[in-house]
Amino acid sequence: MSGTLIRQAIYAALTLIGFIWTNYYLVQFTIATKGEFTATNLINFDLSAFIEQVWANPASSFVAVDLTIALLLVITFIWSEGRRLKLRLWSIYIVLMFAISFAFGFALFMFVRERKLAETASNLTA
Repeated sequence: MSGTLIRQAIYAALTLIGFIWTNYYLVQFTIATKGEFTATNLINFDLSAFIEQVWANPASSFVAVDLTIALLLVITFIWSEGRRLKLRLWSIYIVLMFAISFAFGFALFMFVRERKLAETASNLTA
């Protein structure tokens, strides 16, 4: 298996893990704050309680600040790489990082980027 296929498999796996693992905790938070997980409770997500818990102690605050800086760096990377590689709809990955999770949106971008790099390399050798 070539290096690009291995990277694509890793990015695909991390995309799936980034969706499942983060949303597992989103479901747990919804149950803890609303009593049960339903579509209505998810729609009425308690953002203020979520933010309050993110900054609840120095350890969680450290993680929040660290991820915020990483998020800003990744947004810059997606913006520059998306334009450089002429990826269609590159900005959707930024939206997905906020709408679903940082782990999901960034891993999906890396998967699509790797596919584009492999496609470009194969076009150069053909």
